[in-house]
Amino acid sequence: MTDQTSDTESSSEFVDTAADDELARLVEETVNALLKAVRSRQTYVAGNPLIEKFYSELCVKLAATWQELPDVSLEIDEGRLLWRDREVYSKPVAPDNFAFRFFKDGIRQLALLPGVEEGELAEFIELFARSRPAHDDDLLATLWHRDFKAVRIDYVDIMEDDGSEVPRPDRNAGAGDTLEDMTEIEAVLESGTVTEEAPDEFSDIALGEPDLLYLKREMEVEWARPIVHDVTLALLDQFEMRDQERRRQVVDILRELLPRLLAELDFSNVALIVNELQLLANKTGENETQELVTSLLRDMSEAMAEMVSVVDAEGLSPGTDELAALVGALQAEAIPTLVRAIPAVPNRQTRDRLAEALDRLVESNPGYVVDLLSAEDPMLAAEAARIVGRIGLHEAEPYLVELSNRPEDVTRQAAIEALAILGSSVGAEALSTALSDPGRDIRIAAVKAIVAVRPEGASALLAEIIGRSDSADRDQGEQMTFMRAYAVLAGDEAVPLLAKVLNGRRWWGGRRAPVTRACAARALGVVGSPTARSALEKAASDKAAPVKSAVRVALKSFNNDSDERLEAAVLPEDDERALVDDPLDLDIEIEDTTGKEGAS
Repeated sequence: MTDQTSDTESSSEFVDTAADDELARLVEETVNALLKAVRSRQTYVAGNPLIEKFYSELCVKLAATWQELPDVSLEIDEGRLLWRDREVYSKPVAPDNFAFRFFKDGIRQLALLPGVEEGELAEFIELFARSRPAHDDDLLATLWHRDFKAVRIDYVDIMEDDGSEVPRPDRNAGAGDTLEDMTEIEAVLESGTVTEEAPDEFSDIALGEPDLLYLKREMEVEWARPIVHDVTLALLDQFEMRDQERRRQVVDILRELLPRLLAELDFSNVALIVNELQLLANKTGENETQELVTSLLRDMSEAMAEMVSVVDAEGLSPGTDELAALVGALQAEAIPTLVRAIPAVPNRQTRDRLAEALDRLVESNPGYVVDLLSAEDPMLAAEAARIVGRIGLHEAEPYLVELSNRPEDVTRQAAIEALAILGSSVGAEALSTALSDPGRDIRIAAVKAIVAVRPEGASALLAEIIGRSDSADRDQGEQMTFMRAYAVLAGDEAVPLLAKVLNGRRWWGGRRAPVTRACAARALGVVGSPTARSALEKAASDKAAPVKSAVRVALKSFNNDSDERLEAAVLPEDDERALVDDPLDLDIEIEDTTGKEGAS
């Protein structure tokens, strides 16, 4: 019997606890609705529709609460509100903490009763919003003087430890405390004039140092307040309302506001406006709203893109995330401006993030960057070619071929590099032509592109260039790149020509320059065949230090598998130091032997 009673009591306690938890959630929602109503009254001027909206939502919550509870009685802690020992509000203690505003003035309990929404609730919100914590306004005195019927408070004497009493408002204050006061008042009424006596000590009415410090702090707080940010949030709140005419008005205001923010380089607020407008437009799902936002962003895209050109200029360092978000939100009309501006951004990390955002924008609007390939500005056309390569835009290959024939070095090189990345045979003829380009960097880019694309007849063309007498006039890095590329493409078929360059003699008996022979030795190491090894062993005892050292390195490469040799075949920027183990040997040998070889 005892066990059954215990089980029944335990079950009843569980049900009560679950019910209280559900009621606590209802009270918490009501408190949150009250906070929104208070904040809207503090933020917006009287008559703003948002004030009415949040107040109506609070009344709806209270109506639901009265169905379950006789009142809402909240215990007030330093930074919390409790209902039946359950926390329904908690924030860090700060002057604007809702609970702390009551707590600091000694108020320990706040109760809202049914019927409060019939008039007292609006007045209570107004009084609370009007009291300013920074000015130590006495909330207790304000509420006690009003004597609400449906809003009840309980307070403690916060000064009782000092033996002093809490000051209470005096309803007869100013009525004249003595007979002398009354006599003076009557004399003034009869004469109709007031005579002011000069104070004996001017210092009695002058501001003291504490007052001056207080005023200074208040001025600093006011000047530091982000007014533009507050205005921006208010406009976005207005845009969120279901009123199409109001949304059009907000967009018209933003058309005037955004250029000012751009002129002031206010990156954060511009990014906030752009991103929030897009989110709100997508949230509504209304075509008219989305067209409004798209129209605004289209009109402002070019101007907003200009912001990128001043990044890091004159000490400006806006947030990279903000800039990337802004670029990602722009419309296609901004692409030409961004293509010009982003390469000039000094900070590499910022530049790379912006380039990623630009690439995403171009992928959605490829026609704009294709048009830029024909731009008269060579830098603009070259940057467009780089973007085409980065995003793999194969439809632009014919335009890259045209770009490779322009007279400017920067455009030809960018076109060749993009064709190499795309790896298509469409530009094979342009790549072959570029092998004889006047520009050294363009020739090297063309060689690398040919290795990537591997067009038909490429190895024969490289063999013809390597076998020409003027090939020795090219610097060591270029000779190395050409010979290695030839070794990769031709394989064992490259050995006869490379062996001839390494070990052969010219018709008058002289050998080629040591650097050229060293390049041939390294290329034979790339081939890695027995015939290539045999050709290298013949030159193992060569007297020219660059050749001897290059042969030694090439023979060592035979210990690697073919994949490792091919991976290292074409270096991005070879120089003479890549030819030998000790660069000093090369420098000395070039200086000492070039004349000797020429004389022999």
